Formats: sequence, C-alpha cells, structure tokens
Amino acid sequence: MIIILRRIPENTENHEIIDFLAPVLKGGFLKRPGHIEHIKILILKDTLKNTIEYHGLVTIDSDAAANRVIKRLNRKPLKNKNIIVREYFHRSWHNDARVNTHEWNEELEDKRKNNRRRARLEVVSEESMRVNRLERDHPTF
Repeated sequence: MIIILRRIPENTENHEIIDFLAPVLKGGFLKRPGHIEHIKILILKDTLKNTIEYHGLVTIDSDAAANRVIKRLNRKPLKNKNIIVREYFHRSWHNDARVNTHEWNEELEDKRKNNRRRARLEVVSEESMRVNRLERDHPTF
C-alpha cells in the first residue's frame, strides 16, 4: 500500500520519514511488522498562489501495517509540524464515470461536475529512494 504524508516540512529527509514511521511499523504482540519499500518526496508548485508544497509517498509492504500507520500517525507531528497521513490512490480518467457515461447512467452527469484535483499544481521535483532490506534492518544514517 502507498501512503501519502501531506505537507511535510520542506527540509525533511528520507531518514527522518523512516524514523517517523519506524515505531509503528515494528509491530508488536500479535501484529505483523511492516517494512518500507520505497520513499518519494514530491515538490509541487501552486502556480496560482506561487507557493511550494512538499508531500511524501511511502510504499509499505504490509497493508495491515500501512493501515496501522495511518491510524496512529495521522495528525501527529513530524519535525514539529502536524501532518496528514492517508492512503494514496492512483486515479485515472479511464474509470471516471463522467467520461464513460451510458444512456442508463445519465444521473451521474449531475454529480460532481468539477474535478476535485487542483489543476494549478505542477511537479517541480521528485526525490526517490528505494529502501532495500539491509537499510531497513540496519540503518546507517
């Protein structure tokens, strides 16, 4: 499962995200541990407001552990800033009912007239890091 850490502080590094998630990923009594497979930090620019946003995308190998992370770390501080932790969904126009309408599905045209995504966002940079098994078990940071 991929989780998104919304609006993280701008100088956040990959090892700080690992340290933030590690206590919850350990597992515990009757809970399977989870492991981070991949971390990506997205830098987005809002062209209307001329502001920069930072988001972290983290791939976790166990869905149960990812759900545990979402439940326990949502609105918790990372570097003294409360962040939102949610599941990340890949969206595509292929499964948008407004585009793929049929005669029997005309009522969907009245729902959600506008796209909920902000069209004024553009990706400035992506910093990506694959976390291998050695780094997960024995971090060297």
